[in-house]
Amino acid sequence: MWYGQADGSEDIVMNTIMLELERLFQEYPGYSELDLLAAAQSVLMLLIIICFGEKQQWKGPPAPRQVGLLIQAWDIKHKLAETGLFLPEESSNGMPSWTKWAIVSSKRRTILAMHHVEWSWSVRHGYPILTCFELAPFPAPAAKHLWQAANERKWKKRYAEWLHLWKGGSYKVGEFFHIPVEGNLDDRSERWLAEADEFGMMLMAEGKIRLLSDEFVDHHLT
Repeated sequence: MWYGQADGSEDIVMNTIMLELERLFQEYPGYSELDLLAAAQSVLMLLIIICFGEKQQWKGPPAPRQVGLLIQAWDIKHKLAETGLFLPEESSNGMPSWTKWAIVSSKRRTILAMHHVEWSWSVRHGYPILTCFELAPFPAPAAKHLWQAANERKWKKRYAEWLHLWKGGSYKVGEFFHIPVEGNLDDRSERWLAEADEFGMMLMAEGKIRLLSDEFVDHHLT
């Protein structure tokens, strides 16, 4: 609907999106774990359209409704987090079931993506950048080849190889913030980047942008 909209239909499309967001925000407290995950992913996609698809200046105050929507999105993000974001096998270097791994990995990716939207929105409108240090213990987005496994048998084989590669512990989101602005990556970062998908590379780039921003601020305040 958004992609195929005709000239002059922007308001109709936006109002339809707003109605869907309002429905999701009203209904999600009663959702099951999987329905809540699907709702959060829907909210994420619709927020991107609302916050970055509207015709407005790149800088300056946002549309008032965007602030309220981001607050409500924060609530659904926390509700999703309450359903569990880690598996016992992850702390013992064991192999979880394919289904459980896919669900918890999807939840983590959704929360990271929602946080990225909040961060991008803050940058766009000149607001203080939201920190994400509470996400530091998160495993970084899973290897692309694990997601591409066509069936459970292939996934188990690839996951066993991945466990051996990361027997010292998986790469964590917090490690993004220690990537040097200049020079070579450390071994763990190089290893993770070699298997990352496009979403993971975007998050790593964001981490480097944060470091560059901090250095810029420090330089101009001293």
